[in-house]
Amino acid sequence: MKQWIKMGLILAFLSMSVPMLAHAEGEEAAADKETFITNFQSTKSSLVGSAPTSNLYFKLLDYWDVDQVTLNLDYNVSQLTKNEASSITISVNGTKFYSFRPTESTQERQSLTLEIPKDLLRKGENELKVEGIIVTKETQDVCSVTQSAADWLHIYNGSNVGVAYTKQPMSTTIQQFNSYFGGMDTTIQKKVAVLVPDKANETELQSAVYALSGYAKKNETDGATIPVSTFSDTSSMGLPYTIVVAEYKNLPTEYQSKIDAEKVEKDAVIQLLKIENKAVLIVTSNDPKALIKAGRFVANDELMSQISSDQKVVTTTTETASQPLKINDELALTKTGDEVRGAGHQEKKYFMSLPANRSIAENSEVNLAFRYAKNLDFDRSLVTVSINDIPIGSKKLNKEYADSDTVSFKMPADLSVVGNYTVTVSFDLEMKSVPCVADSSQTPWAYIAPESTLLINTQDRTDLLFQNYPFPFLQDGSYNQIGIVLPDKMDQNYYQSLTNVINLLGKYAEDNTGIVKFFPTTATKADLKNYNLILMGSPKDNPVIKSLNKELYFQYDKAGNGFVSNEKLSIESDYGKQIGTGQLIHSPYNEGSGALILTGATSESVYLASKEMASQTSVSKHSGDAFVIDKDKNSYAYRFKKSEDIGEKKTFVEKVQKNSTITIYLLAVTLVGISVIVGLFLAFRKNRKIKGDYDEK
Repeated sequence: MKQWIKMGLILAFLSMSVPMLAHAEGEEAAADKETFITNFQSTKSSLVGSAPTSNLYFKLLDYWDVDQVTLNLDYNVSQLTKNEASSITISVNGTKFYSFRPTESTQERQSLTLEIPKDLLRKGENELKVEGIIVTKETQDVCSVTQSAADWLHIYNGSNVGVAYTKQPMSTTIQQFNSYFGGMDTTIQKKVAVLVPDKANETELQSAVYALSGYAKKNETDGATIPVSTFSDTSSMGLPYTIVVAEYKNLPTEYQSKIDAEKVEKDAVIQLLKIENKAVLIVTSNDPKALIKAGRFVANDELMSQISSDQKVVTTTTETASQPLKINDELALTKTGDEVRGAGHQEKKYFMSLPANRSIAENSEVNLAFRYAKNLDFDRSLVTVSINDIPIGSKKLNKEYADSDTVSFKMPADLSVVGNYTVTVSFDLEMKSVPCVADSSQTPWAYIAPESTLLINTQDRTDLLFQNYPFPFLQDGSYNQIGIVLPDKMDQNYYQSLTNVINLLGKYAEDNTGIVKFFPTTATKADLKNYNLILMGSPKDNPVIKSLNKELYFQYDKAGNGFVSNEKLSIESDYGKQIGTGQLIHSPYNEGSGALILTGATSESVYLASKEMASQTSVSKHSGDAFVIDKDKNSYAYRFKKSEDIGEKKTFVEKVQKNSTITIYLLAVTLVGISVIVGLFLAFRKNRKIKGDYDEK
């Protein structure tokens, strides 16, 4: 009897285990399916007008097998909207596929979840457009297209396009690894890392930073970072995609055995290995110059995407330089031309960029070549050009020039444009004699021709402030003689700090030709003289920071245990041991260079400070030249330099040469002074002559 009971229990256990195992297997298979979400841009404000539109650009990567693409739209329309006369239409890549009427509701938010037809999608960039026809007048009053502030459509933050996909199997080619490692999904999902030996030397760190910078530039998500870590970091070593940078003698044995030792004596080898479920790109050499050259090669996306094998040998003479960024040039607004269709307000946006150290100067202009339909109401139709949503000029459309029209708009002198910016070309295409009819046809239209250009003049931004970061560390898209001094003993907090700083600098770097050099803490003043410095650590683990204590805005106590109060902030002793600071100062070794010091009494405090330098959003919070952050994430920005001290220190002559107003003033003062002296001389001479004549008499 007991035996039967035992058998029954075993069978019961097995019957429960089978579905559990099947479920586990199903979960493992389903784990290969991934989702990537792209949020709508500029959703903080309402879209005003009777025909508001909003655009979202999202990408489908080459190695994705797309299963489903879903639009998740959170929106609201004016409470005065006449629902039966209003509508919202969704299109992708110019093809409309869904329309609906907004429901009559006064609630704050309405939601729509909609599958986007896959046959309308394409690899690479896709454009999704939300177009509204918002009517807020009674039917008998509709025969007027006058817009009011009551006509609005708001799309909320959180609206997005979600792509469900599976990754195609990666082949054993460097070009495929380059695509996967640089993919926007792998970075956000934290599946990538750059690894160096635990006691990496300056050459290994330099090569690793060059390699990392190339992929940081491709990463379009602000704040998402590719970590720099070490071989002893088992979690990073186990990631699906890693780049290992090391001198051959410092490679793990399992990697050394895969590479011909003779090849790395004078040259560098870039070798792709597939080990179980991991892809590892080895960058190694016994020659320091070759290893640095290989790091630059990895940073060149064009070169990496051309290697259809699993190995590349890089010599010291291999060409690795990427194309330099063009400055003060004529830029094409569109390569192939762009068309907009439909009555009312239509627009096309163009995303442009400048080197981070430059801003648009006077005499820059937009030259627009375009054509448009002839069935417009030309008394009410016009074209407008805006920079970062600030209008710089408008022109009425004219039937006489409909087949070939042009216009040029100068950019205003007070237009502050730095870094990435948006050029918007807007058309108000008003129909004649049909003001009551919503657009239901393919007309009217306007076309922006490829001859449309931007003539951009730029000027340097040389103020040594966080609002101008990454100046002075980048110059015209290249690393500008950066010298980095790390603590003697590196822990994970310090590697994460290095990760944060380099990932953001890498986003700004447009080419791979600049200089980043690492120095030991024993570096002399002469070693550091010609570099813009980045220093990390505390006075106790970085002697260079200790030697510069008197130069800091926030200084340490004599023992180096914590920060002390200054003219800007009273600091309690325990609080001073917990905070981290970022400080932009003039290099004490060279008046024409700058220094960024990320420092705190502990490595945790330094890491806190580095997080403020990890994204464009976090840096933009600090407008001065120093900040403090505590463990509760409270941050405070300060400005210590006076206005005349900002930027590179200049001699009096240099200041006069740069400032024409001072020059004119000095010339005027000089002329007045000369006139006074001449007048006094003549008066004195005249008096002497009169006196002489009197004496003769």
